[in-house]
Amino acid sequence: MAPARARLAARGRQAVGVRQIRAISSWATASMLAVAAAALTHLCVAFLPLADIWAAHRPGTDSGAVRLGAWVVLAITVVTAWVVFAGWARRARSNLVAFGIRTTSAMPLRDVAVGSVGRAPALRRSMTVLTWLWWLSLLATLIAVALGVLAGLDNLREIDDVRERVAAGGTVDRALVSHLFGRQLLLRLPGAALGVVAAAFALVLIARVTSAQYGRVARIRGAAASRATLRALRAGDEDWTVVLPLTVGGTIRE
Repeated sequence: MAPARARLAARGRQAVGVRQIRAISSWATASMLAVAAAALTHLCVAFLPLADIWAAHRPGTDSGAVRLGAWVVLAITVVTAWVVFAGWARRARSNLVAFGIRTTSAMPLRDVAVGSVGRAPALRRSMTVLTWLWWLSLLATLIAVALGVLAGLDNLREIDDVRERVAAGGTVDRALVSHLFGRQLLLRLPGAALGVVAAAFALVLIARVTSAQYGRVARIRGAAASRATLRALRAGDEDWTVVLPLTVGGTIRE
């Protein structure tokens, strides 16, 4: 009897694991704000040719400071968005390890999205589709921006000449100004619009992954995944240490 009880106790200890799950609500909020700011800034930059058109009607006006400031703000928001998004994704992925889920795919973000929602086939399919929609919209954005830049190289010298003449106080042909900067605006708009679409998919992805992970923590803690419970969990920025009931393979039993 004694050896049998010892074996049962050992199995019980092996079936329970104590692991730390990282809080990601603050990172999720910061990521969503940064992504939205980057997309909106990109959209504003696409309309910068309107500033050149405005300056062309007022000889002696130099719009260079406005253009430089807008591009600097865009660079800062894009870099910030990627850094904060990467931080959120890293923390969310580390939680999968705490949940006992291995991520060996070449697309770790898809693993994070799918692994966070549990084993329900419908939820896993929807998260897979959402991840692919984000990747494809992001790729389309980069392609559209690259094509717009390449197509705009044809008029780059003419645009520089018009800007220099206006800044020096000279007059320019208004029809030429409308053609040059109107074309520049049309070349930039597709990339900016697709960037907004990609940002929208990213916001939905961040929100759903974060909500799913908090829901799993609530269920593991033995609480109903109600809105009040999820709000209480999100209110704290500290990591949690929870007792996880594990199967033999190391996966959480939910």
